[in-house]
Amino acid sequence: MRVGYRGPTRILPRRHSVALSAASVALLPWVPIGAHAQHCPAGLEVLVERPYAAAAGLTVGSAVVVRPAIEAEPCNAVVAGIFEPPPDPATLNATRPRVLFHLPHLQTLTDRRNEVDYFTVRTRPGTDLAALATDLEPLLPGAQVLPVSEVAERSSTTFRVVSRFHTAIAVITLIAGGVFLGCIMILKVQERRLPIAAARLTGIPRRLLFWWTVAEAAMLSTLGGAAGLGVGVASYAVVNAYYQRYYDTTLVFSQVTGVVVTEALALAVLLGMAAGVFAATRLLASDPLDEMGR
Repeated sequence: MRVGYRGPTRILPRRHSVALSAASVALLPWVPIGAHAQHCPAGLEVLVERPYAAAAGLTVGSAVVVRPAIEAEPCNAVVAGIFEPPPDPATLNATRPRVLFHLPHLQTLTDRRNEVDYFTVRTRPGTDLAALATDLEPLLPGAQVLPVSEVAERSSTTFRVVSRFHTAIAVITLIAGGVFLGCIMILKVQERRLPIAAARLTGIPRRLLFWWTVAEAAMLSTLGGAAGLGVGVASYAVVNAYYQRYYDTTLVFSQVTGVVVTEALALAVLLGMAAGVFAATRLLASDPLDEMGR
């Protein structure tokens, strides 16, 4: 569960030490290291995100200078570690670089005691989250207690809009592809109307010719679907390679899953069979003698 605060509230004893993201604290490794400021915490350590650490040439044990504001006195710090930012699209364009501090160090550095924007509580399996939220909110004045799932739902509005837009594009593409496939099958069947009429006159059952045409259409659409999947896999590899390099992140921007492959092939076969049924029904409805006399 995530607990968010609208104002300053004391929530942790002084002995607790946790890491928080400090976007308001500037990391300035290029500033000459000087004396400690008046409010610099002793043993100040920071964790630096990997992309910035690589660009700035920072490693574990590097000496850096941090300050809560440009006009503030600098504080000496040591890089205690390098962390990989979580692959979260919501923070892709967030303030960079991001540094992590121990909470007591951050409070001393910014001179803000017992204040947080939010923190996350891990619950045991089977915990009644609604009851827990009801019990916590009176203990934390000004706080709003929400399940993590609801927080994610509220913060993913933009991505739901993008998902619906992609769904609309997919539906339009499928309709256009189905119409195109149906036209191709009609043309192919019309080109073979004389051989099919001759086969009917020799005694080959209409049912056999019907299902032969449907099977041929299904095979053709399956091959087309496989070719389309090949293009999709190549495109997803190019998209991921470009944007992961551009943003220097491990976030996966595009992916082709087993469900996508199954759905694509199933739709290809169904569309092909529907086009074959339409074309075969139209052709076999005519009189073979009339077809031979044309």
